[in-house]
Amino acid sequence: MATEKKEENLQTLFIRLTHLYFKKAFDMLKDTGIHPKQVPLIGLVYHREGISQKEISQALQISPPTVAVSIKRLEKAGIIERKADEKDQRLSRIYLTEEGKTVTEKARECIREKEKLLFQGFSESEICLLRRFFLQMIQNLEEDGNEKDIERQNKG
Repeated sequence: MATEKKEENLQTLFIRLTHLYFKKAFDMLKDTGIHPKQVPLIGLVYHREGISQKEISQALQISPPTVAVSIKRLEKAGIIERKADEKDQRLSRIYLTEEGKTVTEKARECIREKEKLLFQGFSESEICLLRRFFLQMIQNLEEDGNEKDIERQNKG
């Protein structure tokens, strides 16, 4: 049996890690009415109240339709609200409701607790190194996408 279980490659471990993290995060956040994948959006609104949907889309690098669906769900849950821009009535600005602020604080505390658990047993220098590795992986993937876009433009 031990010979059957081969050493898992890094990609498989990474997928297992993210799946487990989101499962635990979902369990932790289910009482708040927030889905773990909505946390970055809520966090952004928390720090930049009055942000537009377009700005959210750009900041989080997610499609405008995805932002619109998330905002609609969070609005229905009473966590955020849209208000017309004072200068341009065609533009909506996104704000947290009082309920949203309370829920966001609870979610932030849950995330801090999970982060402590996640990095338990790691030294400060190991966490710093891991951060550098993650940033390098992100840069590698972003550059790969940019190179493919340039190749497509050159062919077209």
